[in-house]
Amino acid sequence: MNLVAAKITKWLALLALLCLAIVCYAMGNASGAIALVILGFLFEGAFWLFGHRLFSRKKNIEGESPS
Repeated sequence: MNLVAAKITKWLALLALLCLAIVCYAMGNASGAIALVILGFLFEGAFWLFGHRLFSRKKNIEGESPS
């Protein structure tokens, strides 16, 4: 898989995690199901962890000087 396709895949996965978190929050609040709210928290946590890794790698790659 080339570099552009890998970046697009990572961004789509990040967007999917965010959408899943929002859907779980909305369904959990509407139905009162605590399990869905907790699942939303888990998806949101994965979103922030995955997003942080994506951004920190980007900065590390850009900050390196070519040898």
